[in-house]
Amino acid sequence: MIGYTLEDRVAVIEFQRPEARNALNPELIEAFEAAIDRAEEDGAFVIVLTGQGTVFSAGADLRSGAVLDKNFMARVIRLYQRIEDMKQIVIAAVNGPAVGAGVQLAMVADLRVLDPSATIAIPAAKLGVTIDKWTLRRLVDLVGGGHARSVLMAAEKLGAEQLAQLGFANRIGDREAALEYARGITRLAPLSLQNYKALFKNDVAREPLTEDDEARLHAVWDSEDLREALTARFEKREPRFSGR
Repeated sequence: MIGYTLEDRVAVIEFQRPEARNALNPELIEAFEAAIDRAEEDGAFVIVLTGQGTVFSAGADLRSGAVLDKNFMARVIRLYQRIEDMKQIVIAAVNGPAVGAGVQLAMVADLRVLDPSATIAIPAAKLGVTIDKWTLRRLVDLVGGGHARSVLMAAEKLGAEQLAQLGFANRIGDREAALEYARGITRLAPLSLQNYKALFKNDVAREPLTEDDEARLHAVWDSEDLREALTARFEKREPRFSGR
């Protein structure tokens, strides 16, 4: 479910559920956390996140009822915060489409190398779900407010070339390009990079949720619209949202 290799202080963590488009479920998250533990124990300087096959990650696996539990969402948010707090530099080698939580995984990285086939999309509004404050503000930071609104409020998809122009992608290239990027970073001063990482991540995206923020999130995840969206996916039809 998770691949792990270490060479020249570069740890590669690979999501290995290609049959499910590398979608996240509790088992994958648990294996991912274990791989992060291993990279820290091994003294990795740079961690490269990537996906097996042609998709980076299709996001949360909606076929798993566990991902609809609010505790799962809280666990994923804690995981992102942990990655942001790590001293290692994290590079997302986005080898294809990143959707929903897959985009969050790309954004939690410090740097991003996108394959020409890569795209990002957060179709939460099509599925009757929503995203948190951290995701919104990271997206605004990386693509700008106008494009973030298009991705979230119109469920639009952005391609690699556009993402490079916007600054979301630091480089365009395949996995080998990402690894070469990582190897170059290992030759830089660790303390300098750790300070930069802390400065970049110490922003408004890390503000705690207010009571109103949490209430809005819970209202969506407990809604009839979410149950309707899941039923519609199973029945292969367009959902009929009621706003309840």
